[in-house]
Amino acid sequence: MRFKKIGLPLFIFLILYWMAAIFLIIFLLSLSIAFIFYFKNGNEFYFDFLQESIYALRKAIPGGIILGSGLWIKARLQERKDKKSPAR
Repeated sequence: MRFKKIGLPLFIFLILYWMAAIFLIIFLLSLSIAFIFYFKNGNEFYFDFLQESIYALRKAIPGGIILGSGLWIKARLQERKDKKSPAR
């Protein structure tokens, strides 16, 4: 997906993209740790999907907002810099 302007749609996209990415990373890491303990100990598989989803979401929301808005600000500043510099 290419955005022609650095505006509100890009801002929302970056925030949602990084929230989803961080959520998936944390959730899949928790799931893989549960699998490791299951294979190591041989006991029953214990993984509370709801609890782990809530935990991953609580970490993903602030992380995605901070990372997405920071990248948007960087892109906005770069766009301003490119407008001010003369074309060669």
